[in-house]
Amino acid sequence: MQTDSTQAAHELGDASFYLHDYHFRQDNHNGICTLQPQNRQGYGNIYQVQPTDGLFLSTGSWIPYASMERKYEINQKLVKIYYLESGGVTLIQNGRKAQPITEGIHLYLNKPSQGRVLYQPNIPISYASVLLFEDYIEKNLQDRFTPDDFDYAEVYDWKAFDYNTPEIGTLFLQIRDKLIAGETSRLYYESKVGELLSIVAGNFHKQRQEIASKHQSLSKQEKKALESVRLAIEQNILNPPELSQLCKIAAMGQTKLRESFKKMYGVPIGTYIRQSKMKYASLLLKKNELSISSIAKHLGYQNASKFSSAFKNYFNQSPEIYRKNNYNMRKD
Repeated sequence: MQTDSTQAAHELGDASFYLHDYHFRQDNHNGICTLQPQNRQGYGNIYQVQPTDGLFLSTGSWIPYASMERKYEINQKLVKIYYLESGGVTLIQNGRKAQPITEGIHLYLNKPSQGRVLYQPNIPISYASVLLFEDYIEKNLQDRFTPDDFDYAEVYDWKAFDYNTPEIGTLFLQIRDKLIAGETSRLYYESKVGELLSIVAGNFHKQRQEIASKHQSLSKQEKKALESVRLAIEQNILNPPELSQLCKIAAMGQTKLRESFKKMYGVPIGTYIRQSKMKYASLLLKKNELSISSIAKHLGYQNASKFSSAFKNYFNQSPEIYRKNNYNMRKD
């Protein structure tokens, strides 16, 4: 059973869950796998392409009509980077506490593990995903590049820093649009995957160097506690935990937490939260169908004026100008 589950995931990617657990309708045409829920299950489409062994790219926009659960047990290493634009999705991994998956860009590193993914009913799910199995990474990356370009040994140490950036968001939107348009070019998709991994690895190195230069006086236990605080903020950026909750997570008093957080990340907690919100706002601005007012409301601002002021303070340009500049750029 475990071997079958792992083999199915490796052969079919995310489609294995939809086909085996939910029995979605499937249509394969010109290299694109299109999946649709049964009429009683939901409505919408999922598109997936497999440019080569061990690599899958997919995008979906669908609505489940009832609560749905998919169980997985994959005894193989994999890397999954995905952009959840919307959806009521919860991850429960290896018996840990349920973790709602927030909107934004996420990194999932699978060492042999099992868990469940829960979908809430009547909440539109919209996403784009890149899934890489270990054999693809070894064959196409590890064997072709030096550790200075791509160090496979450190992949499973990657942390969730700076994923909600405009350049990564742009890549996912490009992948999404190409999938929907029926693009199947291996060259196109592998070039985008290479670009994505290069950005993620670069951000990892940059952040690691910055932190190393700032927190020499912090103990290993304090660093771990502060990382838990940062993750709690990143994973709940639309509704960040109160300071009292962060103190409990870190097992520190308010003064100690404030001082230690600034020492490790270079900015106060409140500033870090505002910066993270602005980075996520830059992703939302790439969706031209969203008004500035709706984005401001989504991020918890009382009005568009206050949001625009905060955005300009961070990016040195208004949301309107930022959107205009980005949409004048080439989309692929």
